[in-house]
Amino acid sequence: MIIKPSLPQEMTIFFDAENQPNENVQMGVVILQPGEKRPLDGFARHDQDEYSYVVAGEAHTILEDGQDLVGKPGDAQLIEAGEGHINYNDGDQAAVVVWMLVERT
Repeated sequence: MIIKPSLPQEMTIFFDAENQPNENVQMGVVILQPGEKRPLDGFARHDQDEYSYVVAGEAHTILEDGQDLVGKPGDAQLIEAGEGHINYNDGDQAAVVVWMLVERT
């Protein structure tokens, strides 16, 4: 089965401190269109661990040390708190990635 969700072409936050009781967790989805990169400048960095799961397409993650990790449908990834990273899509279809930010307690 192939699922092609009709989700907005941007980051959507499902859960955060404003709409659920655990303020240490955020969850959302990002859709990277072909050729799209996030962030546009520099590296993204979070105070929380970031867990992600690729639903469709391929999403690259470049770490500050130069590693280029390719996520394919069904792949999960952990980016530890404070680790700089860039996400991009060099494929020909949208990459859909569900993510969670989890604060260590």
